[in-house]
Amino acid sequence: METQQPEATGAAVEELLAAIRRRRAELGGAFPRIGVFLFEGSDPESLRKTLERIPAGLDEILAEVVVMEHPGLQDALILARELAVRPTLELRIHRGPRDSGFGGLRKAAFEYALQRGLDLVVTLRADGLHPPELLPLLLHPALDGLDRLVVAGRLHRLSRRQPGLGYAHLLAHRLATGFHNRLLGLRLDDYHSGYRVYPTRALPSIPYQLNAADASFDMQLVIQCRALGVPIVEVPVPPTWREYSSDLHGLREVLRACGTVMDYRLHQLHVTRRGPYFVDRGAHYTLKQSRTGSHMQIVDAIEPGSRVLDLGCSQGLLARPLKAKQVSIVGVDVGPPQPRAREMDAYLQRDLEDPLELPFGREFDFVVIADVIEHLRSRLELLRRARRHLKEGGRLIISTPNVALWFYRLSLLAGRFEYGPRGVLDETHVRFFTRSSFRREVERAGYRIVRERVTALPFEIVFESTGRSRTVRWISEAYHLLARAWPTMFAYQHILEAEITTVDEESTIP
Repeated sequence: METQQPEATGAAVEELLAAIRRRRAELGGAFPRIGVFLFEGSDPESLRKTLERIPAGLDEILAEVVVMEHPGLQDALILARELAVRPTLELRIHRGPRDSGFGGLRKAAFEYALQRGLDLVVTLRADGLHPPELLPLLLHPALDGLDRLVVAGRLHRLSRRQPGLGYAHLLAHRLATGFHNRLLGLRLDDYHSGYRVYPTRALPSIPYQLNAADASFDMQLVIQCRALGVPIVEVPVPPTWREYSSDLHGLREVLRACGTVMDYRLHQLHVTRRGPYFVDRGAHYTLKQSRTGSHMQIVDAIEPGSRVLDLGCSQGLLARPLKAKQVSIVGVDVGPPQPRAREMDAYLQRDLEDPLELPFGREFDFVVIADVIEHLRSRLELLRRARRHLKEGGRLIISTPNVALWFYRLSLLAGRFEYGPRGVLDETHVRFFTRSSFRREVERAGYRIVRERVTALPFEIVFESTGRSRTVRWISEAYHLLARAWPTMFAYQHILEAEITTVDEESTIP
């Protein structure tokens, strides 16, 4: 999270407006498309005044200014004529779902923005509370990369009570903001400001349609952006408005926001599973540094200086730690090479559902199939064909999640079986395994299991740790002892090390 300084002044706004206009002149048609969306406007006269306050210098900068039609407004065509304040301002009236509430209108605005190919979405109150004069202050950082959420922060430097902010609301704000920042790992001062600029490139990865219909929508969007890794920039602005009509309303929304943050943390801990927080990060998996996780256990099992074939290498997460052991590694996966594939000795693009044809004989000390077979329908065929690439005495190292984990047993008992973007219930899994069914699958393919390992729960992901935290490490190691004692119940993943038992025609070198 970044904070832009200094606080807004008339001179600063004019300077930034001039910088935006210069950039517009330089880029021409390549300049980003910006849409300003006005909400909560039921009075045409207030709408007109708000539109008139938009700096005239932005007319050629803004692709569209869209009034989200409120149920209290009159006919859209008549309204559009009444609101025409400047011919150079591209004004539209968009009918949202009737009586859809705070969140519903914003969902409709996001859908409209995506359909119209807008790059940035500004959310602005139509009743004039959000000062349109400050638009350049928010747009300037938003245009830098088109990848960040920009928030107009009114409540910075709360050393004394701000105008219009009651003492009870001030105390609640200080406590709640500290609570939010602590649980979310952010450093925002104003979580409740609805004056924002959103990057539309992030919207397809955020399930905003599952967000609340009330004002919790805005808090959920902050959480979703944070979960997705979208940078959040807070721009200090004068505290000239209040988002809520009264202290009581504000206190209610502060408490509701605390509940939303708690709901997210419980989702992260897998106590609950909430649809709005299943953001699409693209690359779903990261290298887990914990010694009790599958990645480091697989790396530890591979001898220094050996040659490894990594089937289903994905982003090449194992490449760097294996290269540190002087291991030669060849990666195979269905997609184009990822950046980490450059750390491999070779990368081959193959669909593992198809019969595996590689330009190698039996020349590998290890074949690694890490968390892959649960994604495949032709998993038995892959295991059999992998035999032909193992040296005599070579070993298969294979891992898969444990669907019989205690947590999922309890979830089924409670009537819950929720898929997600990663983990045991990854939405791309086509088959689940218990310890016994996993062993049987490997043995059916012509292998003899010589060693079995288990992993602890991925606490470094749950607690968003780097894997170096002493507390997280102690928890992981304590849980790992429990998983080793009762693997069918507590193992998060099973890792098998196996040797070939069947040498057939396709295992020989022609």
